Amino acid sequence: MRRAPGRTATTRIALISAGTAAVLGFGGVFAGAAAAATGPAPDRTAEPSATAGATAGAAAGAPVKAPAGQQVLSTFTVAYPAAPYRTHNIARAVELINGAVVGQGDIWSFNRAVGERTVENGFVDGIMINDGRYVKSPGGGVSAVATTMYNAMFFAGLKPVEHGAHSFYIERYPEGREATVAWGTLDLRWQNDSGHPVTVRASSTSTSVTVTLLGTKQYDEIRATKGPRTNVTPPVKRTVAGPTCEAQTPLEGFDVSVDRVFVRAGHEVGRETFRTHYTPRDEIVCVPESPTATPGTTPSGSPGAPSASPATPSTSPGAPSASPGAPSASPATPSGSPATPAAPPRA
Repeated sequence: MRRAPGRTATTRIALISAGTAAVLGFGGVFAGAAAAATGPAPDRTAEPSATAGATAGAAAGAPVKAPAGQQVLSTFTVAYPAAPYRTHNIARAVELINGAVVGQGDIWSFNRAVGERTVENGFVDGIMINDGRYVKSPGGGVSAVATTMYNAMFFAGLKPVEHGAHSFYIERYPEGREATVAWGTLDLRWQNDSGHPVTVRASSTSTSVTVTLLGTKQYDEIRATKGPRTNVTPPVKRTVAGPTCEAQTPLEGFDVSVDRVFVRAGHEVGRETFRTHYTPRDEIVCVPESPTATPGTTPSGSPGAPSASPATPSTSPGAPSASPGAPSASPATPSGSPATPAAPPRA
Protein backbone atom coordinates (compact mmCIF):
# COMPACT_ATOMS: atom_id res chain seq x y z
CA MET A 1 0.00 0.00 0.00
CA ARG A 2 1.56 3.25 -1.12
CA ARG A 3 1.04 6.65 0.42
CA ALA A 4 2.07 10.21 -0.08
CA PRO A 5 5.54 10.93 1.30
CA GLY A 6 5.52 12.42 4.78
CA ARG A 7 1.99 11.27 5.59
CA THR A 8 1.77 9.39 8.86
CA ALA A 9 -1.08 7.06 7.98
CA THR A 10 -2.12 5.07 4.96
CA THR A 11 -5.78 5.16 5.89
CA ARG A 12 -7.88 8.02 7.26
CA ILE A 13 -11.24 7.68 8.93
CA ALA A 14 -14.35 9.10 7.28
CA LEU A 15 -14.59 12.71 8.32
CA ILE A 16 -18.29 12.64 9.04
CA SER A 17 -20.44 9.61 9.78
CA ALA A 18 -23.00 8.31 7.32
CA GLY A 19 -25.71 8.80 9.92
CA THR A 20 -24.92 12.45 10.39
CA ALA A 21 -24.70 12.83 6.62
CA ALA A 22 -28.22 11.49 6.23
CA VAL A 23 -29.68 14.04 8.64
CA LEU A 24 -27.73 16.97 7.26
CA GLY A 25 -28.32 15.99 3.66
CA PHE A 26 -24.58 15.42 3.10
CA GLY A 27 -24.50 12.61 0.60
CA GLY A 28 -20.91 12.79 -0.54
CA VAL A 29 -18.69 12.31 2.47
CA PHE A 30 -14.98 12.81 2.05
CA ALA A 31 -13.16 9.78 3.41
CA GLY A 32 -9.61 11.05 3.34
CA ALA A 33 -7.09 8.57 2.00
CA ALA A 34 -9.40 5.74 2.89
CA ALA A 35 -7.63 3.20 0.74
CA ALA A 36 -4.31 4.14 -0.77
CA ALA A 37 -4.02 2.20 -4.00
CA THR A 38 -0.93 0.50 -5.36
CA GLY A 39 -1.71 1.69 -8.85
CA PRO A 40 -4.48 3.28 -10.91
CA ALA A 41 -7.46 1.15 -11.81
CA PRO A 42 -7.50 0.16 -15.50
CA ASP A 43 -10.69 2.12 -16.16
CA ARG A 44 -9.61 5.32 -14.42
CA THR A 45 -9.41 8.45 -16.52
CA ALA A 46 -6.71 11.04 -15.98
CA GLU A 47 -7.86 14.59 -15.34
CA PRO A 48 -5.91 17.81 -15.89
CA SER A 49 -3.48 18.60 -13.10
CA ALA A 50 -3.16 22.06 -11.62
CA THR A 51 0.47 22.88 -10.99
CA ALA A 52 2.91 25.75 -11.10
CA GLY A 53 2.71 27.69 -14.32
CA ALA A 54 -1.05 27.40 -14.77
CA THR A 55 -2.90 30.68 -15.01
CA ALA A 56 -5.18 31.96 -12.29
CA GLY A 57 -6.41 35.54 -12.23
CA ALA A 58 -10.13 34.96 -12.69
CA ALA A 59 -10.65 38.69 -12.31
CA ALA A 60 -8.08 39.87 -14.84
CA GLY A 61 -7.32 36.72 -16.81
CA ALA A 62 -3.63 37.04 -15.99
CA PRO A 63 -1.34 34.56 -14.21
CA VAL A 64 -0.69 35.12 -10.54
CA LYS A 65 2.99 35.87 -10.01
CA ALA A 66 4.58 34.49 -6.88
CA PRO A 67 6.44 36.99 -4.69
CA ALA A 68 10.16 36.56 -4.13
CA GLY A 69 10.89 33.36 -2.29
CA GLN A 70 7.58 31.66 -3.18
CA GLN A 71 6.32 29.53 -6.07
CA VAL A 72 2.87 28.82 -7.46
CA LEU A 73 1.93 25.53 -5.82
CA SER A 74 -1.43 25.29 -7.57
CA THR A 75 -4.21 27.34 -9.05
CA PHE A 76 -7.80 26.32 -9.72
CA THR A 77 -10.84 28.03 -11.23
CA VAL A 78 -14.52 27.08 -10.95
CA ALA A 79 -17.03 28.54 -13.42
CA TYR A 80 -20.72 29.02 -12.58
CA PRO A 81 -23.87 30.61 -14.05
CA ALA A 82 -24.18 34.30 -13.30
CA ALA A 83 -26.70 35.25 -10.62
CA PRO A 84 -26.70 38.41 -8.49
CA TYR A 85 -26.78 36.54 -5.15
CA ARG A 86 -24.01 34.18 -6.25
CA THR A 87 -21.76 36.96 -7.52
CA HIS A 88 -22.23 38.92 -4.29
CA ASN A 89 -21.70 36.04 -1.86
CA ILE A 90 -18.70 34.62 -3.70
CA ALA A 91 -17.05 38.04 -3.91
CA ARG A 92 -17.59 38.52 -0.17
CA ALA A 93 -16.05 35.14 0.67
CA VAL A 94 -13.12 35.84 -1.67
CA GLU A 95 -12.54 39.17 0.08
CA LEU A 96 -12.33 37.38 3.43
CA ILE A 97 -9.85 34.66 2.38
CA ASN A 98 -7.59 36.57 -0.03
CA GLY A 99 -4.11 37.29 1.31
CA ALA A 100 -4.16 34.78 4.17
CA VAL A 101 -0.77 33.36 5.16
CA VAL A 102 -0.81 29.83 6.58
CA GLY A 103 2.30 28.98 8.59
CA GLN A 104 4.04 25.61 8.53
CA GLY A 105 1.93 23.11 10.46
CA ASP A 106 -1.01 25.49 10.77
CA ILE A 107 -4.55 24.54 9.76
CA TRP A 108 -6.61 26.77 7.45
CA SER A 109 -10.37 26.76 8.11
CA PHE A 110 -13.04 28.06 5.74
CA ASN A 111 -15.53 28.75 8.53
CA ARG A 112 -12.94 30.54 10.63
CA ALA A 113 -11.71 32.65 7.70
CA VAL A 114 -15.11 33.51 6.21
CA GLY A 115 -17.24 33.53 9.34
CA GLU A 116 -20.94 32.83 9.60
CA ARG A 117 -22.83 33.57 6.41
CA THR A 118 -25.23 36.19 7.73
CA VAL A 119 -26.55 39.52 6.54
CA GLU A 120 -24.47 41.19 9.27
CA ASN A 121 -21.35 39.56 7.81
CA GLY A 122 -22.11 40.85 4.32
CA PHE A 123 -23.97 37.91 2.76
CA VAL A 124 -27.38 37.81 1.06
CA ASP A 125 -30.01 35.11 0.53
CA GLY A 126 -29.21 32.55 -2.14
CA ILE A 127 -29.95 28.96 -3.14
CA MET A 128 -28.62 26.17 -0.92
CA ILE A 129 -29.33 22.47 -0.32
CA ASN A 130 -31.41 21.26 2.61
CA ASP A 131 -32.70 17.72 3.05
CA GLY A 132 -32.04 16.91 -0.61
CA ARG A 133 -33.77 20.04 -1.96
CA TYR A 134 -32.80 23.53 -3.06
CA VAL A 135 -33.92 26.21 -0.60
CA LYS A 136 -33.23 29.91 0.00
CA SER A 137 -30.88 30.91 2.80
CA PRO A 138 -28.15 33.52 3.45
CA GLY A 139 -24.77 32.74 1.87
CA GLY A 140 -25.98 30.61 -1.02
CA GLY A 141 -23.24 30.18 -3.61
CA VAL A 142 -20.16 30.08 -1.38
CA SER A 143 -19.64 26.36 -1.97
CA ALA A 144 -18.09 27.45 -5.26
CA VAL A 145 -15.36 29.08 -3.19
CA ALA A 146 -15.05 26.01 -0.96
CA THR A 147 -14.78 23.74 -4.01
CA THR A 148 -12.15 25.98 -5.59
CA MET A 149 -10.11 26.06 -2.39
CA TYR A 150 -10.43 22.29 -2.00
CA ASN A 151 -9.02 21.71 -5.48
CA ALA A 152 -6.23 24.24 -4.94
CA MET A 153 -5.29 22.34 -1.75
CA PHE A 154 -5.59 19.00 -3.59
CA PHE A 155 -3.24 20.01 -6.40
CA ALA A 156 -0.82 21.77 -4.06
CA GLY A 157 -0.26 18.42 -2.33
CA LEU A 158 -1.30 19.75 1.08
CA LYS A 159 -2.93 17.65 3.79
CA PRO A 160 -6.76 17.58 3.95
CA VAL A 161 -8.15 17.69 7.49
CA GLU A 162 -11.92 18.13 7.08
CA HIS A 163 -14.14 18.12 4.02
CA GLY A 164 -17.60 17.10 2.88
CA ALA A 165 -19.15 16.93 -0.57
CA HIS A 166 -22.68 18.01 -1.51
CA SER A 167 -25.44 15.48 -0.82
CA PHE A 168 -26.17 15.18 -4.54
CA TYR A 169 -23.86 15.87 -7.45
CA ILE A 170 -23.83 19.32 -9.08
CA GLU A 171 -22.65 19.09 -12.67
CA ARG A 172 -20.37 22.13 -12.78
CA TYR A 173 -18.05 20.69 -10.13
CA PRO A 174 -15.49 17.88 -10.63
CA GLU A 175 -16.93 14.52 -9.58
CA GLY A 176 -15.47 13.52 -6.23
CA ARG A 177 -13.47 16.75 -5.96
CA GLU A 178 -15.88 19.32 -4.58
CA ALA A 179 -16.80 20.70 -1.21
CA THR A 180 -19.59 22.38 0.66
CA VAL A 181 -19.66 24.04 4.08
CA ALA A 182 -22.22 24.45 6.85
CA TRP A 183 -21.75 26.85 9.72
CA GLY A 184 -21.38 24.96 12.99
CA THR A 185 -21.41 21.47 11.50
CA LEU A 186 -19.26 21.16 8.39
CA ASP A 187 -16.01 22.97 7.61
CA LEU A 188 -13.34 22.83 4.93
CA ARG A 189 -9.93 22.56 6.62
CA TRP A 190 -6.44 21.70 5.42
CA GLN A 191 -3.03 21.65 7.06
CA ASN A 192 0.10 23.23 5.66
CA ASP A 193 2.52 20.30 5.86
CA SER A 194 4.80 21.67 3.11
CA GLY A 195 7.53 22.83 5.48
CA HIS A 196 7.15 26.48 4.42
CA PRO A 197 4.50 29.24 4.68
CA VAL A 198 1.63 29.14 2.17
CA THR A 199 -0.08 32.32 0.89
CA VAL A 200 -3.67 32.36 -0.41
CA ARG A 201 -4.59 34.45 -3.45
CA ALA A 202 -8.28 34.55 -4.43
CA SER A 203 -10.29 36.48 -7.01
CA SER A 204 -13.71 36.27 -8.67
CA THR A 205 -15.90 37.57 -11.48
CA SER A 206 -19.64 37.26 -12.08
CA THR A 207 -19.05 33.80 -13.58
CA SER A 208 -15.89 32.34 -12.00
CA VAL A 209 -13.73 32.13 -8.90
CA THR A 210 -10.01 31.35 -8.74
CA VAL A 211 -7.80 30.34 -5.82
CA THR A 212 -4.01 30.18 -6.10
CA LEU A 213 -1.71 28.85 -3.38
CA LEU A 214 1.86 30.14 -3.17
CA GLY A 215 4.72 28.54 -1.28
CA THR A 216 7.61 26.13 -1.80
CA LYS A 217 6.95 23.17 -4.10
CA GLN A 218 7.41 19.67 -2.73
CA TYR A 219 6.29 17.90 -5.91
CA ASP A 220 6.78 18.51 -9.61
CA GLU A 221 3.18 17.63 -10.34
CA ILE A 222 -0.03 16.44 -8.70
CA ARG A 223 -2.39 14.43 -10.91
CA ALA A 224 -5.99 13.36 -10.45
CA THR A 225 -7.45 10.17 -11.90
CA LYS A 226 -11.15 9.37 -11.60
CA GLY A 227 -12.81 5.97 -11.63
CA PRO A 228 -16.23 5.12 -13.11
CA ARG A 229 -19.56 5.77 -11.43
CA THR A 230 -20.71 2.79 -9.37
CA ASN A 231 -23.80 1.95 -7.27
CA VAL A 232 -25.91 4.13 -9.56
CA THR A 233 -29.30 4.97 -8.05
CA PRO A 234 -32.16 6.60 -10.04
CA PRO A 235 -33.97 9.69 -8.74
CA VAL A 236 -37.72 9.95 -8.16
CA LYS A 237 -40.21 12.68 -9.01
CA ARG A 238 -41.82 14.75 -6.26
CA THR A 239 -44.35 17.57 -6.28
CA VAL A 240 -44.04 20.38 -3.75
CA ALA A 241 -46.68 23.00 -3.00
CA GLY A 242 -46.11 26.46 -1.66
CA PRO A 243 -44.35 29.73 -2.49
CA THR A 244 -40.96 28.59 -1.14
CA CYS A 245 -40.65 25.69 -3.59
CA GLU A 246 -37.58 25.66 -5.85
CA ALA A 247 -37.81 23.50 -8.98
CA GLN A 248 -35.12 20.84 -9.32
CA THR A 249 -33.96 18.71 -12.26
CA PRO A 250 -33.33 14.99 -11.68
CA LEU A 251 -29.91 13.34 -11.57
CA GLU A 252 -28.83 9.84 -10.59
CA GLY A 253 -26.96 9.13 -7.38
CA PHE A 254 -23.65 7.27 -7.53
CA ASP A 255 -20.32 6.50 -5.90
CA VAL A 256 -17.01 7.63 -7.36
CA SER A 257 -13.32 7.35 -6.44
CA VAL A 258 -10.58 9.85 -7.22
CA ASP A 259 -6.84 9.17 -6.88
CA ARG A 260 -4.37 11.93 -6.02
CA VAL A 261 -1.03 11.03 -7.57
CA PHE A 262 2.20 12.69 -6.35
CA VAL A 263 4.95 13.03 -8.96
CA ARG A 264 8.59 13.97 -8.42
CA ALA A 265 11.37 13.84 -11.05
CA GLY A 266 8.94 12.17 -13.45
CA HIS A 267 8.13 9.30 -11.09
CA GLU A 268 5.09 8.56 -8.96
CA VAL A 269 6.13 8.83 -5.33
CA GLY A 270 2.75 8.56 -3.62
CA ARG A 271 -0.96 8.04 -4.13
CA GLU A 272 -4.12 8.65 -2.13
CA THR A 273 -7.66 7.51 -2.92
CA PHE A 274 -10.74 9.57 -2.01
CA ARG A 275 -14.21 8.02 -2.20
CA THR A 276 -17.43 10.01 -2.45
CA HIS A 277 -21.08 8.92 -2.27
CA TYR A 278 -23.81 11.04 -3.91
CA THR A 279 -27.52 10.49 -3.26
CA PRO A 280 -29.97 10.93 -6.18
CA ARG A 281 -31.15 14.45 -6.94
CA ASP A 282 -34.89 14.00 -7.10
CA GLU A 283 -36.98 15.92 -9.61
CA ILE A 284 -38.96 18.62 -7.81
CA VAL A 285 -42.05 20.00 -9.52
CA CYS A 286 -43.57 23.10 -7.93
CA VAL A 287 -47.37 23.36 -7.89
CA PRO A 288 -49.75 26.01 -6.50
CA GLU A 289 -50.69 25.46 -2.89
CA SER A 290 -54.22 24.12 -2.58
CA PRO A 291 -56.41 25.42 0.26
CA THR A 292 -57.14 21.82 1.25
CA ALA A 293 -53.68 20.44 0.62
CA THR A 294 -51.38 19.51 3.43
CA PRO A 295 -48.18 21.55 3.19
CA GLY A 296 -45.04 19.59 2.44
CA THR A 297 -43.72 17.22 -0.15
CA THR A 298 -45.87 14.67 -1.94
CA PRO A 299 -44.21 11.83 -3.88
CA SER A 300 -45.34 11.71 -7.50
CA GLY A 301 -45.60 8.67 -9.72
CA SER A 302 -44.00 6.07 -7.48
CA PRO A 303 -45.66 5.24 -4.16
CA GLY A 304 -42.23 4.92 -2.56
CA ALA A 305 -40.61 7.55 -0.43
CA PRO A 306 -37.94 9.80 -1.97
CA SER A 307 -34.60 8.14 -2.38
CA ALA A 308 -32.21 8.90 0.43
CA SER A 309 -28.90 7.94 1.91
CA PRO A 310 -29.08 4.44 3.43
CA ALA A 311 -27.35 5.72 6.54
CA THR A 312 -29.00 5.98 9.95
CA PRO A 313 -29.83 9.60 10.90
CA SER A 314 -27.94 11.22 13.76
CA THR A 315 -29.47 13.07 16.65
CA SER A 316 -27.17 16.03 16.02
CA PRO A 317 -28.97 18.99 14.39
CA GLY A 318 -27.37 20.24 11.23
CA ALA A 319 -26.34 23.66 10.01
CA PRO A 320 -26.42 25.78 6.86
CA SER A 321 -24.61 24.61 3.70
CA ALA A 322 -22.64 26.48 1.07
CA SER A 323 -24.30 26.45 -2.35
CA PRO A 324 -25.66 24.24 -5.04
CA GLY A 325 -23.19 24.20 -7.35
CA ALA A 326 -17.93 21.24 4.74
CA PRO A 327 -14.71 18.78 6.74
CA SER A 328 -15.45 17.35 10.21
CA ALA A 329 -13.07 17.74 13.13
CA SER A 330 -13.83 14.31 14.50
CA PRO A 331 -15.91 11.35 13.33
CA ALA A 332 -19.54 11.62 14.38
CA THR A 333 -21.40 8.63 15.79
CA PRO A 334 -24.73 7.87 14.14
CA SER A 335 -27.51 7.42 16.67
CA GLY A 336 -31.04 8.38 17.55
CA SER A 337 -34.31 8.09 15.69
CA PRO A 338 -35.43 9.39 12.29
CA ALA A 339 -37.52 11.97 14.15
CA THR A 340 -34.45 14.22 14.45
CA PRO A 341 -35.21 17.58 12.76
CA ALA A 342 -33.62 18.17 9.38
CA ALA A 343 -30.57 20.43 9.26
CA PRO A 344 -30.69 24.02 8.10
CA PRO A 345 -29.58 24.53 4.51
CA ARG A 346 -25.94 24.24 3.43
CA ALA A 347 -24.42 26.80 1.06
